[in-house]
Amino acid sequence: MPIIILLFGWIALEAWLISRLTEWIGGGWVLAWLLAAAIGGVTMIQRQGIRTIRELQMATARGELPAPILLEGLVVLMSGLLLIVPGVLSDGVALSLLLFGLRKRMAQRLGEGLAKARPDLKQPVTLEGEFRRKSGKSAGDRSGVTKSR
Repeated sequence: MPIIILLFGWIALEAWLISRLTEWIGGGWVLAWLLAAAIGGVTMIQRQGIRTIRELQMATARGELPAPILLEGLVVLMSGLLLIVPGVLSDGVALSLLLFGLRKRMAQRLGEGLAKARPDLKQPVTLEGEFRRKSGKSAGDRSGVTKSR
């Protein structure tokens, strides 16, 4: 129930801010701003999706955990969605997430919150070492592989 009240309060505040802004600078400018913000949000979501996939591929190729990349991409996705939603306050929140370095901090907080909420999700363990093949074994035969540290 409190979420519904917050949602209606947010919508009412957005409508009031848009009406005040329309009186102050004119309806055409407000409409242009809202359209530009929506187009910018859609473009940002498309570019971030492609960028996130590329960074995920590079991170997995390096053997790194891709969770920070996913969480940062999620923050940018939320910002893009806030830009698409018509409103002055939502645009301000979206731009503050994008411009003031809050993206990395918010992604870090999301990661910490996920770690606290799900402690059973462990970080992957990488065992480093060297191996050599015993002579006389073919490349497909795994029984001749020995590991040493």
